Amino acid sequence: MFPPPATAAAATVGPTPAQPPPMQSAEAFPMLGASARASVPAAKQNIPREELVRRNRDLLSKLSACLDEGKREPGLKLFKIASLAFQRGSSDTSAYLSAFINIFSLEAALAHLPELIALCPEQSKREALERSFQALRASCAHRP
Repeated sequence: MFPPPATAAAATVGPTPAQPPPMQSAEAFPMLGASARASVPAAKQNIPREELVRRNRDLLSKLSACLDEGKREPGLKLFKIASLAFQRGSSDTSAYLSAFINIFSLEAALAHLPELIALCPEQSKREALERSFQALRASCAHRP
């Protein structure tokens, strides 16, 4: 994914990640229906690419609307970071859902997580998110 280090000194530090696109760009956000790893193709979901793009944009628009104007850009940036970490396996389901709720709110999580789960490219992660989401819904049902 990253280019090889240019010097021997850089090789000891590791590759430098490419700069992400600006926040205003739709490409700044990971495609939920596209795999972060080439070994897991999104085609397993049988969702046409055009529909994935449309649904990702719709979801991002709805999530953006959940944030106050002054918190929109930082919130979306945090969501991007949390999503990438989850897709790459450096964050677990619990941490991802906690981040989602902290960024957008519990109400937004209950409203929008089903679509986010549906767009998740990896079946195992989709299933883990679904189990955690059902547990979240059950815990909300028991609140006074």
